[in-house]
Amino acid sequence: MQKIILAGALVAATIAQASAAAECNANGAVFTLDDGTVLYLGKDCDAARKGGGTGNWWNAASFLGVMIGGKAYMVTEEIDCLPFCST
Repeated sequence: MQKIILAGALVAATIAQASAAAECNANGAVFTLDDGTVLYLGKDCDAARKGGGTGNWWNAASFLGVMIGGKAYMVTEEIDCLPFCST
């Protein structure tokens, strides 16, 4: 159900997309969005936003869906250091 809600949110809202390659570290990857928002994507499918907010991420057809505090993000870059997350 969460994926359906995210899909609707991604279609209906302006999507914040990552503009730079991921920086991999021991815990997962770090992304900086066009607006300066920093997302932390963990190897356990957990996600966080610099300045506050936690959530989760998962693999979709051609992007990573990220939901943090009710806000949807889409990461279109391929990240080799992250596992496949289905939830």
